[in-house]
Amino acid sequence: MKKRFTVVLSLGLALLVGGLLFGSKSAEAKGSPEYMKLNYVPGISLEIKGVWSDEGVLIATDIEQLPKPRTPKLRGAIQRIDSAGHSITVLGRKIHISKSTRYLEADSVSGSFESLKVGQQIEVSCNVRDKDGKKDVWKARKIKTHQVKSNSKVKGVITRVAVDGASPDTLEIHGLIIILNNKTDINWPRGELEKLRYDRFKYAGLRKAESSKDGIVLAKGLLFTAKYRGEMEDETEHDLSPNFAADQSDIQPGVRAELTAYASESVRALAQVRWRKKYGISSDSDAVVSNAGEVDITQLYLLFSEIGNTPITLQIGRQDFDEPREWLFDDYLDALRVHYLSTSGFTAQAAVILSVSPIKSKFDPWTDYYAEAGWRFDRHSAANAYVLARKDTSIRNREPVWWGIRYFGRPTSSFRTWFDAALMRGTDKGRSQSAWALDFGTTYLLKPMGAVKPNLTLGYAIGSGDKVSGDLESQEFRQTGYQDNVARLGGVAQIRYYGEALNPELSNIKILTAGVGAIHKQGAAIEALYHSYRQHRPDKGLSKSSLVVPPARPNGSSPDLGWGMDVIVSSPELWERFQLRYTFSMFKPGDAFGARNETAKLNRLNVDVTL
Repeated sequence: MKKRFTVVLSLGLALLVGGLLFGSKSAEAKGSPEYMKLNYVPGISLEIKGVWSDEGVLIATDIEQLPKPRTPKLRGAIQRIDSAGHSITVLGRKIHISKSTRYLEADSVSGSFESLKVGQQIEVSCNVRDKDGKKDVWKARKIKTHQVKSNSKVKGVITRVAVDGASPDTLEIHGLIIILNNKTDINWPRGELEKLRYDRFKYAGLRKAESSKDGIVLAKGLLFTAKYRGEMEDETEHDLSPNFAADQSDIQPGVRAELTAYASESVRALAQVRWRKKYGISSDSDAVVSNAGEVDITQLYLLFSEIGNTPITLQIGRQDFDEPREWLFDDYLDALRVHYLSTSGFTAQAAVILSVSPIKSKFDPWTDYYAEAGWRFDRHSAANAYVLARKDTSIRNREPVWWGIRYFGRPTSSFRTWFDAALMRGTDKGRSQSAWALDFGTTYLLKPMGAVKPNLTLGYAIGSGDKVSGDLESQEFRQTGYQDNVARLGGVAQIRYYGEALNPELSNIKILTAGVGAIHKQGAAIEALYHSYRQHRPDKGLSKSSLVVPPARPNGSSPDLGWGMDVIVSSPELWERFQLRYTFSMFKPGDAFGARNETAKLNRLNVDVTL
């Protein structure tokens, strides 16, 4: 164990040094003002702190880009009150007050238009629209008058830009003019780093316990969350044979409960327990499709965040290894893990994944060493390089090493793009490994058509196959064993992007995917995906698919495995707690299976409820 800890510590220190070297801010061009780090275009959202000038403009002292568009919010002193017109003026903007305007006052105090005073510091959230031929008409939604900070600030979408780097430059938010000069500082969007921590650690990534629709504060520093997940599934002809009984239907309810304890802003603990049970509805075979139910401790770890006021976080215990496409990881693993999450965009991690008492017995003999370093371009886009080396104590002695690079994100607002490339080296049963894999594609988000926003998806994946079975070198690519191959494409649901019915591992296979989908503005979505499957090299094996073998096994002479189709329909999130998803999938076998084979079909209904 001491040796393992030394390895992790060495990797962590190496990544820290790399972060300090490569994650530091690049030198500014001489004479270029600080604020030119941002790309100013109409439509981006900014938070701007500043000083109100007698010339009727806000002189920006600090500026920060916000992650998504938002309605304007002003903080400043009331400059004028028009009782007859029922309006106030803040930061030079005339803001209309209506009966629907809410007043956020101190406890037991009732707010009103009449209680407002000239010179009073307030925060006012607004809607802005054109009315009766007049542009930029501001209307107050909420007015806060207590515990308001003394400085001036505005949040909102930029509507006009006049920026060329020759200070002073100007921005505009619906008529409110902002001046940028050489004293304007850029603030790193703290919210982006918080979102990254939440993506990585979920509720343990938050700085304190906060009640929300997903969580309840049981006591100070103690947050409880729970979800119900139910699945009803019907599989037919997954053996592809008219002479083999393998059809079955079952239902599997499950509950996941989580408790997060916040000892301080830097020390947290998380415990997660999962219960699930499968009930057989019908089956053509004699196989038992019901079980006694299972209770798993899926997560139990300590998190030490920003150790020594550095970007380093230490995570010890059983934890969720996950990533956006679940191509490498989607499993609960016992590990000692070091994260480097910097405000510069540089990220890194290193982990020793131990076979202490794994949930899945196949992980028993494995110890994995993982290291990754990359760059987050924005909240949606990142690229990284990684290495995963496995040590195996079983008689199989499977010790592969994966080297890879990847990108996922939004190069523009209209595209969601991904790219994975990996080399597999090391040994397996005494055979050296020389395999590779590629997976790339994009989803194009078309312009809205009324209340519907359509999208198109095109992707291609290939995992190499073995040239000669049984020789001293294997060219067959295998995934890590931790993967799920699940991601969101154009819709709102996470889907198995290699096909729901076949659901193969990316090993000795070529998969071409084309799809079309649409999202309604209320949140409902539908997607239809077509998959073409061919073996890279004809072989009698098909690695880890959902088919029942025997008899569903390729003949080894034709590479044509067949084609598949998925249709996924998702409901909006009803009452912010309830969501349904229906999946229909089919796999039509090709020449690799013979002419008499049946078509495999799958119907699945998923129910998610936030308790």
